[in-house]
Amino acid sequence: MSLSRRAEFCVAAFVLALGVVLLGLSAPYHGEFWWSDAPRHALNGVFVKDFVAAMPWHDPVGYATRYYLQYPALTILFYPPLFYAISAPFYAVFGVSHLTALIVVLLHDFAFALGLYALTRRYCGAGVAIAVGLAGLAAPGIALWARQIMLELPSLAFVVWGLYFLRRAGDDKRPWLLYLGAFLLLCAVYTKFTAIILAPVAALMLFAAEGRMLWRSRHNWIVAALFAVGLVPVLILTWKFGQANVQSVTGIADAQVQRNSLAAYGWYAMQLPDQLWWPLLVAAALWPVTLIVGLRNKLVERADLVLLFGWFVLGYVFFSAIDLKEARHSTLILPPLLIAAGLAMDRLMPRRLGGIAALCVVALTAAFTGAGAPVPEVGGYAEAAQWIAKTVPKDSIVLFSGKRDGSFVFNLRAQAGRGDIATIRSDKLLLDVAVRRELGVKEKDLDEAQIASMLDKSGVSYVVAQSDFWTDLAAMARLQNVLRSDQFEEVKRIVIMANVPTEDTELRIYKNRHPVESNAALSINLPIIGRSIEGQVGSQHE
Repeated sequence: MSLSRRAEFCVAAFVLALGVVLLGLSAPYHGEFWWSDAPRHALNGVFVKDFVAAMPWHDPVGYATRYYLQYPALTILFYPPLFYAISAPFYAVFGVSHLTALIVVLLHDFAFALGLYALTRRYCGAGVAIAVGLAGLAAPGIALWARQIMLELPSLAFVVWGLYFLRRAGDDKRPWLLYLGAFLLLCAVYTKFTAIILAPVAALMLFAAEGRMLWRSRHNWIVAALFAVGLVPVLILTWKFGQANVQSVTGIADAQVQRNSLAAYGWYAMQLPDQLWWPLLVAAALWPVTLIVGLRNKLVERADLVLLFGWFVLGYVFFSAIDLKEARHSTLILPPLLIAAGLAMDRLMPRRLGGIAALCVVALTAAFTGAGAPVPEVGGYAEAAQWIAKTVPKDSIVLFSGKRDGSFVFNLRAQAGRGDIATIRSDKLLLDVAVRRELGVKEKDLDEAQIASMLDKSGVSYVVAQSDFWTDLAAMARLQNVLRSDQFEEVKRIVIMANVPTEDTELRIYKNRHPVESNAALSINLPIIGRSIEGQVGSQHE
């Protein structure tokens, strides 16, 4: 890299870092988790930190079991582990908090934006490339998940850099680029498994760049073998513990549209305006027009076309074929559209105006995202956790009954000096839920007296309950009746504050008037991984 290119790269890095800081300032970071998986991803990293600190090498499974019984929002094996391994040292240095977890995501977001710049710079000037990097920060459908503790942006960071180095390897024929690109793509898979769909795109891109010489390079064969071997552990984890993810591909009971229907293959197209906003989407759609008429596209070679079109098309077909439809899934295939938008503005505008036009579009998109698509946040659970931490006696067991159990559990774990408190979830006591309620639920046949006795025998001295949570189910309605009986005293009421519509509007905290047993044993069925765990409920960790 020449000196001028290095200086240009540093300027781009500074501009994009500033954009990430501004994006981070608009994110919730005081425990106001909205998406149900977000606090679970945050907690998984805490588990890795605690596990390394405890070094329970003599009984790692027992340690994990006891940890889950204390903090029942752990999903460490349900997802690939790389993001949690990266998060752990940040927790060790900066402490366990929502803010620490957000910083880790934002660092990945910065790497993603810088990778977009580097990839786009192959085809366009610096101004357009910086604008595309900023578009990766500003697009509403990407900015949303960059401000949640989710895996989309961490995975995208590895994807973009992996494909960048693999694309360079196709031109420069330097083996270290090939090894590095394949390693980073494997890291993307170990962050979010769906990144695996880009492996065939990378292979086709290399074939387009190298032709028949692809088969004659021993480095290509070595990299392919190493990549395949590297996939084995994550494939085993997915097979053993990620059956819910497999089910989302093969068929779910609450699918929004019929699989393999026209509606299924149009569903993600309908999400694109909300994900990119119209100016970027229209610009992306114009790039194929510039290809047809031949407007200054000489820098875009056949391998680049395979990369950009293959990335989007293969990803789009894959996600459309999956029964579980969520707009966040297709975040993986938005970068080629952002690059296409930059290419279109670079080709359609006079040479020195492309960057200015692109930056103007990005500024409008950022304004729209800030005003029209603020990040959702739901507050009150951190307050409940703080109240519990300040109030309950040492080694207390708290029952949580509500939708956002992950938010409460993480916020409780984040309370310094209260690693003695354990949480039990009401849905684990009274129900068997197959991943989520829409996929099936079985109620335990217990009357109110039996539920009251169960709470005493389980050592529950305090309860944090969402009012009217799942009370259409008989078991949950009986639990609420028990909580509002003479056995319990309501000691605190917390209003849920949210900027989006939510079914949870308040939390009530109850104190059990009965003496409770200590060293309670609990057996929990975990349909999400197809097994049960049992053990003693109580403090295990700080």
